[in-house]
Amino acid sequence: MADKVGVFNRLLYAGSGVTTATHEFEFLEGSTLGLSENFIDTNGIRGTRSHSSERVRRGTRRVDGQIILAPTPVELAVWLPLILGGTPSGTSYPLGENLPLFNLFGVRDGTVYTYSDCVVTNATFSASEGGPMQLSLTIIGKDETQSGSAGAATIDLTTQPFVLHDAVVSVGGSNREVASFSLAIDNVVEAKFRNSATITQLKATDRNVTVDLPVSLGTDAALYGSAVGGVATTLTLTNGGCSLTFSMTKVQAPKQPLPFGQRGILDLPWRGVARKDGATPELTTTLDSTP
Repeated sequence: MADKVGVFNRLLYAGSGVTTATHEFEFLEGSTLGLSENFIDTNGIRGTRSHSSERVRRGTRRVDGQIILAPTPVELAVWLPLILGGTPSGTSYPLGENLPLFNLFGVRDGTVYTYSDCVVTNATFSASEGGPMQLSLTIIGKDETQSGSAGAATIDLTTQPFVLHDAVVSVGGSNREVASFSLAIDNVVEAKFRNSATITQLKATDRNVTVDLPVSLGTDAALYGSAVGGVATTLTLTNGGCSLTFSMTKVQAPKQPLPFGQRGILDLPWRGVARKDGATPELTTTLDSTP
């Protein structure tokens, strides 16, 4: 039997209930996606330390995994509504109270596995010096079937991933130099099985938006102990005609321990939570995916 080689795996997407993929994505090593199930062992007292195989039942199962991408703007146009929940309008990608369900397809040595009714429970946008912007997604889904079709979907080659030096970062009205950035959106998805072996309910129950910006301790020391009322923070990445902007009007960043006992250039660890400001949502996202 020929060896199985992971480089030939493929990742594709379609809307919920659609059995033929509409988009394909390049993904990075470290990604995981598959079905997890458990067997139920009553583990009762039986006069021996040995467990009886005859009393084991098949338990619940669910799709889960982490997908890591270096997405292009065209790919971000697919993922942002799934992460944020709102309905896009032009270049605006708003927050929404509900998350859409979708299907993922994992192709392994030509065999297509469909992962049905998935949601994004957590998404982290991050970049560091010398590297591309990455998007790490934590996925929960209802079930896996060995079916579906990759169709004619192909990987986007019309636009390029963003990199850290595409970024302009503003905190409190001033541009800041950063060694990296991280913006995390946690949808706090709860899964219920009820009287079913597969998930019957997938619901976002909260939303937490956090930002991590290591800025220069020398030039940006005034950010240590930012106002408790929050400061405006904007992150914009631009490459040619494509751009991505995350805007937060109120990031509340309590003091973090200052670096101590280390050599080299020191960064101020500025970490905060973005919260709603009156009628203004905690996060406003715009994307222009036209080169």
